[in-house]
Amino acid sequence: MWGVYLWKLRLLLFIPIVLYGIWIFTTGAYPSYYLIVIAIYTLICSIILHKMEKKEKKEKQ
Repeated sequence: MWGVYLWKLRLLLFIPIVLYGIWIFTTGAYPSYYLIVIAIYTLICSIILHKMEKKEKKEKQ
């Protein structure tokens, strides 16, 4: 069941990272505290996706 929605979830979780990258390259500003926030966000999103992929593999078996 999760497999149908995993690509949509990946896209939704990836959008803030792309927007952050665009903002950095257009403004030239590079505040380090935003980098820490985006790193934590990426870590949490990776953990969520990893758990959901495990559930998907488990459901298929």
